[in-house]
Formats: sequence, structure tokens, C-alpha cells
Amino acid sequence: MIVFIFLLIHFVLCLAVFVLMKLGVLKIDSLMMVMVICIPFWGALCAVIITIMIKLGRDGNKNGDLELMRSNLIDQSLLPRQEAESDDIVPLEDALIMNDPTVRRSVMMDVLMTDVKKYIPVINQARMNDDVEVVHYATTAMVELSKEYELKLQEYSSEYANNPGREGLLDEYISFLAQYISSGMVQGQLLEIQRNTYHQLLITKLTLSPNIDDYEKLAKSLLDSKLYIRADVALSTMEQSWPLDERNWLLRFRYYYETGASTKLKEMIKNTAQSGNYYSREIREIVKLWEKEEMGA
Repeated sequence: MIVFIFLLIHFVLCLAVFVLMKLGVLKIDSLMMVMVICIPFWGALCAVIITIMIKLGRDGNKNGDLELMRSNLIDQSLLPRQEAESDDIVPLEDALIMNDPTVRRSVMMDVLMTDVKKYIPVINQARMNDDVEVVHYATTAMVELSKEYELKLQEYSSEYANNPGREGLLDEYISFLAQYISSGMVQGQLLEIQRNTYHQLLITKLTLSPNIDDYEKLAKSLLDSKLYIRADVALSTMEQSWPLDERNWLLRFRYYYETGASTKLKEMIKNTAQSGNYYSREIREIVKLWEKEEMGA
């Protein structure tokens, strides 16, 4: 009798959690639902705790801290940004996770009828949706955009080959190629080819006019490509030519972090913390977060 009551209560709890999950009250997924079913009482309690943490913004602090430490790794100015939408339009990100396929498809079509370039990151996300029709729309849009970018790149490549000295051409070519690489439209071997072209163009520009901004772009892109030896050379040049620029510190931190040079990284953090010099808020936050991670390890 006790076992029957126990199973009945567990069944009711599982049913309640499932209904609340479907209604969006509990912020859990199907994997968490398995835990609720397999672990009586505690599973349901964990689902409630996770929901509370998400609503309080306490979920994923460790990963969030690490991402904050690496926030300088992406040049945000190169990324396509989604403009603010009017209040009467459902944002595409929200539509993608809704259970109503009609709304998803309608919003997707609205986006495709506007300037698709504003929504590149979200359209990329839509290609992974479980709605076949949405995936078709998104894939078609990305293919068309990719063709447009490729044609423009061919124009730049041809013009640069025929008239490399035209004023402003090299800067335009570099800027457009950087946007294409950052868009997420190009993957795999083609991405590496475009990155290599980007590196060569930056090196050409730096040969003509050395400046730290372009060295920073080159070092970041080399790190993105995991070309660590070449990135180290670019970084060393930056450190020698502009020793007081804090971008050197940020990129060197990333270099040590990604190459697993833990001894050098710890030494770098320690020297920074004990130097008594004034650093930017971004660097102070990285040092503080890293020291907190080390204490918690």
C-alpha cells in the first residue's frame, strides 16, 4: 500500500512537471524530464531549483565568467547586428522556440521580405530548427546571401589584381572580407581559404603602413585559425612597437589561454595583480575572475 501511494505521488509530480514544462513555467528540457522521472521527488525539486536559478540570472556563472574573460576575442564591430524590432512584431529568436509552426513560418517569411543581412546570426540558428519548412527558408536565404557575398568578393579580388594602388581599395577589400568571415555563412575549407586571403591582405597593408589596429586584427584572426606560431610573431611585434597598449595584454592572455601555457598565464596574472599599475576595467575584471577561478579550483 505504501509503495502504491509513493508511486502515485511520483506519477502526479511527474505529470505536473511535464505540464508546467510545456506551458513554459518550468525552464527545463526533455533531458531534465528524464531525470525527474528516474529520480523520485529529488528530480522534481531539481527542476524547480533550476527554474528559479534561471529566473534569478544565476545559471551558468562559471561559464559566464570565462566568456567574460574572453569577451575581447571577437571584434564586435564586424558582426552583423539585428536592429530593434517594433513592439507588434514577434522577434525571430522567440518565434524559433515557439510551439506554433504557423507563427514561426510567418515571422521567418517577414524577415526574408526585409533586409536579411540584419538577421544573419538568427537565420543561421534557424537552419538548426526542427521545423523543416523554417529550415528550408533559412537555408535558401543563406545560400542566396552567400552567392551575393562571393560575387562581391570576386569583384574586389579582380579589381585589386588589376588596380592594387587605387586609394581605399585595400581597406574596402579587408573590411568586406572580415564581415564575410564573421557572418558565419562560410565554413570548413572555404573559411580557411578566406581567412588566409584576409591574413595576406592585412600583411600587405601592414608592410605599407604599420599600425596597431591592423596588427590586432591579424593576431586575432591568426588565433581564430589556431595558427599560434604566426600569432605569437604578430603579438611579439605589437609588444615591441607599442609596449604600453593594453591590447597586447588581452591578446597575450588569449594566446596563453588557448595554447595551454598555464605556468606563463599564472605568472602573467600574478605580475599584473602585484604591479600596482593602473589597468583598464576589462583587464582588472579578467584578473579578478581568474584569481577567483584559481581559488575555487
